[in-house]
Amino acid sequence: GELAEVGEERRRADELAQHGVPATRTLLLSGPPGVGKTMAARWLASRIGVPLVSIDLASVVSSFLGASGRNIRVAFDYAKSGQCVLLLDEFDALAKRRDDDTDIGELKRIVNVVLLELDRWPDTSLLVAATNHPQLLDPAVGRRFDRSIHFDIPSELERRRILEHLAAGESLDSPALLGLAADLTGGATGSDLANLWQRVRRRAVLQRESISEVLLRELSAVEPARGSARDALWLGMSEHLGLSNRAIAERFGVSHPTVAAGIKRARTAR
Repeated sequence: GELAEVGEERRRADELAQHGVPATRTLLLSGPPGVGKTMAARWLASRIGVPLVSIDLASVVSSFLGASGRNIRVAFDYAKSGQCVLLLDEFDALAKRRDDDTDIGELKRIVNVVLLELDRWPDTSLLVAATNHPQLLDPAVGRRFDRSIHFDIPSELERRRILEHLAAGESLDSPALLGLAADLTGGATGSDLANLWQRVRRRAVLQRESISEVLLRELSAVEPARGSARDALWLGMSEHLGLSNRAIAERFGVSHPTVAAGIKRARTAR
């Protein structure tokens, strides 16, 4: 994808320069919280083979107001002292604080410093800005980035791939459980899935149970309203947790014949 292309550009920057083509210097990553923007910057630094330097602009704006834009310029100068990937996290903080009249003069100075640094950013390093709210950014800011990539909430297939990555090396009673988990976690971000998996692993250790048992219990809290996902969940709870149809029925507020019929459908669909 585009992210891998940016990494390849940086790794082959000398080759591009020989042909008079500049590599991407500045990159804007946007999307809702938890979709992997910070992880993407970390991956780029690893892919290129340089350190990641991170500046949380929300903290910078809060702490540096009243101390002049010189402070943030020091941070940029440090990042430019050697090859790196500089991550400007919470980039929309520069826009959000514009409504605060008491700090407007100092904030303008900080914004001007950032705009100037974007224009002057050297070819030797990659500057990555991450924002949850791209619509808040001034168009003059957005135009200064060589490239923009938007991250969406992962699809079911992408959730399955994320879970497969998280489960690598784990022993599962059935690989189908990951497909079920992907089906039942619609709207979850990569961060949500990572948190789910860590919670499952911790509880599996503390309760001396298998990953599959704990995962099924966690998924049962999702309570899908109907359909094949609910049938598959009931089958998993019956086979892996040893729950009776009546116990499952009480958990979901349905009759035990309904559970029996759902389990039968799930077995037939295998």
